[in-house]
Amino acid sequence: MYHLEILQKRYSAEDLEAIRAINQANIPEVSDIESIDRLKQLINWSSHTIVVRDSEIVGFIILMRENQDYESLNYDFFNNNNEPFLYVDRIAIQENHQRKGLGKLIYNKVIELGKELEVNITCEVNTIPRNEPSLAFHAGFGFEEVGTKDYEDHSVVYLTKFLHS
Repeated sequence: MYHLEILQKRYSAEDLEAIRAINQANIPEVSDIESIDRLKQLINWSSHTIVVRDSEIVGFIILMRENQDYESLNYDFFNNNNEPFLYVDRIAIQENHQRKGLGKLIYNKVIELGKELEVNITCEVNTIPRNEPSLAFHAGFGFEEVGTKDYEDHSVVYLTKFLHS
């Protein structure tokens, strides 16, 4: 049976290995985490790291608030707006646990957190290469396009779930 857990800063080495393995198996939908040290850095910057456990971690999401030292151009897009937000840095689920409602379970929790914090939820999704399942998923949750960016090797659309004005 799946359950959500907000990962505390006292995470285990096994938790980190599981999160990184899930992340790496989901490239290019999520970007590479080149090392466990880099993952620790992302978690330390995060406001919330939520994991989905069955008998082990089968999925996760990393969320960041504004004004972190995170060197991401996509994060900077939202950070430069000078509005509070909760940024979905990455979400990934083990392949054999996909299409079982875990993304919806996670996003319902994220929206609940956004309402509690009185902030909007933000993210970006690849348009080149086109990540159609993610675009449809976010549209189903009422995310709206707020910008786009073309990079040398890919393009993204910036999305916001407006919960707070």
